[in-house]
Amino acid sequence: MGGEKQERWEKSMADAYRQLESLASEQDGQGGECRGPCAEKQLFAMLTRVYLKEEEVRVRQKLKRKSSQRISRVLHETMGDFLAQRLTGYEFAVVEGLLFAKKEGKVLAVLKCIPDLGSYDTHSWNATIARFVKQYQKRCQLTAEQLLFVVCSLSKSLDAAHAKALTGIEVWSGTALTAPAYREALQAYVRKCVETMEALPAPSRQIYFLSAEIHPNVLACQLIQGETAALPDRWLRPSISELIQYLDSLP
Repeated sequence: MGGEKQERWEKSMADAYRQLESLASEQDGQGGECRGPCAEKQLFAMLTRVYLKEEEVRVRQKLKRKSSQRISRVLHETMGDFLAQRLTGYEFAVVEGLLFAKKEGKVLAVLKCIPDLGSYDTHSWNATIARFVKQYQKRCQLTAEQLLFVVCSLSKSLDAAHAKALTGIEVWSGTALTAPAYREALQAYVRKCVETMEALPAPSRQIYFLSAEIHPNVLACQLIQGETAALPDRWLRPSISELIQYLDSLP
């Protein structure tokens, strides 16, 4: 890539970064669940930047696709930077694809950042988490109590039939659950899913979510292509603010 095409691409990337910074600094409106640039919005913007940077790497190195391994590593590093800005006394380090949270040299929690659950059917969320728990207990000698999970997006992982089975909600598709009219219903569904996470001893304090309607990679693509884009203004619970509170409460 060179000449005029190179200039256009560089301009689109520069514009994408500027637009993301502008979106992240916008004040939430009256309808949002938090005022100002809240923790959830700031983290989502930071995660979107990871995908923007990875697209730069892909293009400059002439790769066919983004590196999922590099994205995973940088997502965890970004999560560590985010938490370190908000928690005192903690040290964060990425080891074997996990973010270790330590106080005075003692491991208090280990975070797994999952970009989305779209690779799994909704009814297998439990199986997915159980597999991760078993894998990391064995590989890293961790207890189930130490493991925390952060899911960035529920994009493409919502199942209408499963939602009805758990909550009685009737929608024609999983995607419809992200519509404004179903916000309370979706939150009820997520809460029910969390309650059934049998592999975690205290699931409501061990699995956290960000957005339902958009993936940070999708937002990055929209920004690069110059499309109309916006950061989410509604956040699922348990969410990142509660994760921060939980970590801050640990002895």
